[in-house]
Amino acid sequence: MLPKEITDALAKAVEPKLAEQLIQEFVSLEEAFLLKRWKYTELDGGRFAEVAARIVYSVDSTNVSLTKGVDDCLKYVDNDQVSHNFPERQGAIHLAKVLRSIYKLRSQRGAVHVSPTYTANEIDSRLIVESARWVLSEILRIFVQSNREQVAEAVRNLARFPQPLIRTYGDIPLLQSVTFTTEEEILAHLLYATDGLPVSDLIATIPKDPSGVRRAVKKLAAAACRQIVQRGQRWFITDLGINRIEDRIAKEITQNSK
Repeated sequence: MLPKEITDALAKAVEPKLAEQLIQEFVSLEEAFLLKRWKYTELDGGRFAEVAARIVYSVDSTNVSLTKGVDDCLKYVDNDQVSHNFPERQGAIHLAKVLRSIYKLRSQRGAVHVSPTYTANEIDSRLIVESARWVLSEILRIFVQSNREQVAEAVRNLARFPQPLIRTYGDIPLLQSVTFTTEEEILAHLLYATDGLPVSDLIATIPKDPSGVRRAVKKLAAAACRQIVQRGQRWFITDLGINRIEDRIAKEITQNSK
């Protein structure tokens, strides 16, 4: 599932604008974390928490709000004296606890204001991004009719592609960079295609010499490399290949953001 597909699926159950904002903020959060921008990871985590809290509140209260603050949203969820419409009462309570943790960590650690005693760091940022991944997974599980593995895969794909590096035109995906080597293009497309691809699809997808694509596939699969592996007629990316291409994607994002 691509970001737009996830947004469209979620928008069937919650306010469409909030669904769009939630996915946008999650992608921004993942991009900041990938680029090791710890302060921005924490700030983006706060914005993600704001949108997620509004989704939980809007569903629970049946009153859609695009501006309500995190505390006000979550106070309603915690209030046993009002009626609740969230599909899973315990789910809403757990979401409220995690969202409050994200928001308070972002604020109290000093990410919002300049602090003489705190510098944003990877440990705090990792806690925020993992918490946000859990929140998004729970929201998708509850509101999108998919099984847990499909939801987890959708979140993983969002994390892998923090910007539209690959976009599908018609039925053919296109890598939107002209600086990748043939090997890197193969790895990027295999990372994008979770079910693997046959060589014929790689040749049709990658706008380079077919013989060069075949040579690159052979090199990537060699014992000394092992970045892709063949199962049946399809090629799959290995963990070694994932590490290589994710590092390359991070460099591409860094160059584009300058």
